[in-house]
Amino acid sequence: MTSRLSPDDAETDTAGTPRARLSDLRVVFVALAVLLSFLGAGATGPAAATLAGGDATGIGDPASAGGDEVSPAIATESDGVVSREIDGSFVRPTYTGTAGDPVEIRYSNVDDSAYLLIGGNRLTDSGETVGFVDVVRVSGTGSTTINTRLLGTNQSNVESCGAPDVDCDLRFENEDGDVIAKNLSELPGATGAGGLARPLVPQRYRLAITNGTFVVRDSGAVDPFEVSSESDLVLRKPTFNDSVEAFTTADSEVTTDGEGGTESLGALRDNGLDRAAVTKGDRVVLGFESTGIWGALSHFAERRSGESIESGTQINHTALAALLEAEEGVSLRVRQTNPGRNERAAELDLANADPDDVSLYLAEAESLERGDSDRAPGRFYLVIDTSDGGPFTDDPEPGDEFAVEFALEGTEGDQYGFRDGEGAPDAFEPKSIADDRLSEQYPYHESADGRVSAEASFSVRERYLRYDHATADGDLLVEADNGTIAGTTSILPVTDLSATIVRDDDGSPSRTESELAIADGNFSVDSGLTNVTPGTRATYRLYRGQSLQDSRTIVVVDDAENPARLRLGAETTTNLTVTRGDSLSNLSATVRNVGQLRTRERLSLDVADGEIVEERHVTVDPGAPNEETFGEIDADLEPGEYPYVLAIDGQRVEGTLTVEADPSVTRVDEPGAEEEGSAAADGAAGDGESDEGDGEASGDESDDGGSEGGPSETGGDDEAPDGEPATLLPFGIGTRETFGGTVLVGATYLLGHWV
Repeated sequence: MTSRLSPDDAETDTAGTPRARLSDLRVVFVALAVLLSFLGAGATGPAAATLAGGDATGIGDPASAGGDEVSPAIATESDGVVSREIDGSFVRPTYTGTAGDPVEIRYSNVDDSAYLLIGGNRLTDSGETVGFVDVVRVSGTGSTTINTRLLGTNQSNVESCGAPDVDCDLRFENEDGDVIAKNLSELPGATGAGGLARPLVPQRYRLAITNGTFVVRDSGAVDPFEVSSESDLVLRKPTFNDSVEAFTTADSEVTTDGEGGTESLGALRDNGLDRAAVTKGDRVVLGFESTGIWGALSHFAERRSGESIESGTQINHTALAALLEAEEGVSLRVRQTNPGRNERAAELDLANADPDDVSLYLAEAESLERGDSDRAPGRFYLVIDTSDGGPFTDDPEPGDEFAVEFALEGTEGDQYGFRDGEGAPDAFEPKSIADDRLSEQYPYHESADGRVSAEASFSVRERYLRYDHATADGDLLVEADNGTIAGTTSILPVTDLSATIVRDDDGSPSRTESELAIADGNFSVDSGLTNVTPGTRATYRLYRGQSLQDSRTIVVVDDAENPARLRLGAETTTNLTVTRGDSLSNLSATVRNVGQLRTRERLSLDVADGEIVEERHVTVDPGAPNEETFGEIDADLEPGEYPYVLAIDGQRVEGTLTVEADPSVTRVDEPGAEEEGSAAADGAAGDGESDEGDGEASGDESDDGGSEGGPSETGGDDEAPDGEPATLLPFGIGTRETFGGTVLVGATYLLGHWV
């Protein structure tokens, strides 16, 4: 038997459930006696009685006093309409969720003729009436997932009796027993869409399994005439996380082994790094967290591709694009912040992006602290490819920086509202005001809420391998005592890179295949050349999978920091005697290359702290010494001893130059020169003065030649001509000077640009 008690005659327990006082029982017994008298002794089971006013408490409802099972069905008559008791029960006494998100309602043993009433209750804590929401067809044992963003609208996902294609047998009476409507469209303020100012608000709503006959109270509450079970739907206020998670991951060929398989969010993490600098061609992953958007997102996902959203799954990104385009107050923008002058800033074009370039993932269910009746994930991840031809309006380039903003729009003092009209309104056509602010209002912001946003940033950098030791010609240097090729890289550790090293020893090739080990931005690979004779050469090939990425020569050296060193040999002159004005043709320097690479360095001669200076560049191959002479320089110094220094590549050899007077020349300023004079002597003196003048002229030419470079600047086929431009390289080359084919310490290889 079902008893109806008015809220004015009820007390409430701590859970807000009406609890009858003792005096109420008297009313029940009186009503029961009257009803039994009316029906007569022929009744075979307890009848159902309905008292005017208040909420209904169904037999078998977990909140009812006895928790009894549903009574056997019995027919009653009202205005000639037969009403029958129905079977069915809820699995849970309370279902919780978030306003705007899907919620699953589970039930069992529901009759085929039963209906699910949602809302229509009068709250016992405030006394206010929650507007009537909907009546839904349900049956059997199972569940109904209610999209709370769509409930009561023309886009509702359940079998609403308000939909023209759903056949329902409904009856609404007033408190006097008069029929006022036989379907939802005839009922004034029929659904919550017509009675609520906006989509379902965070509130408690009644759930009841009923037979389709209802009493509409003067207060506005709607009571089911027969109830087999009651429960509550409690909707929480949506939450918003003001931070954005950002990390990088490899391209899909790496994470799916190039077989076109599906990826999981866990695989993206396992194959990525927690950094905001994404390597060109890799993907950036952006994670956003907010509740209250999942009902709308689910609607667009089903409409676009027929997909349903579930935790831990991937859906088509066009669902998110549709949500952003709808007047739902949700915005997401990814835009370049450092465009060049007169350049357009690159921006993510989600609506026109290819599914191969953008993916949308929903958070794993176990990562959320949510009730089991709430099916919404709470967090979504947008995976964006940075390759050329991708989802940006302009291809991102290394050095580009991007700002990310995810926001819920709101204006303090305003609230979202459905557009006015007859019947259930369109779910995504909000009411507008003069300045159209509501068209951008987030539906679940309260009037005191304003705009909220979450921000992050990321940058794009070049994909590269930078070898620690390489020559200007690109040859790799490997030290004989460890045989390791090493350097730095922007490539993610999961990238499948391997190297093949081949060398020929007396006609017998030796082959080594090794994987590149990448960690913390560094890489290394074993060349297999440990303890090999310095000067040995081998071929190096770098592969990504089976695709050739790089090919170059390896040279084994003693010291990779100084693989080519020039030294002055023991044959270098250290003592030299010349007559004043004669050339230094007998001064020679033997230059040897004691390294393993052909190199070019500057050889200098300094006599008497700058009195005579000569500089030239010398190119020397390993095992092929060069002998340098200085016959083009004259010893235009006063007789005496002068120190000199020969230097090359940091080595110095010191020597002594002795300049003697020319015996055929008499100086006019020497003491006694006039007393010794004679006609012959005068003639000799005249000849001497002429010779001296010639010698001075010769000396001047030598000085001029030395100061302006002369032969030393252009001599030798290996020497660069004046004005030859320096080689411009896009990376630091260490501490060694660059001349032609000399060795460099540090060289960069940009993947994808070599072959």
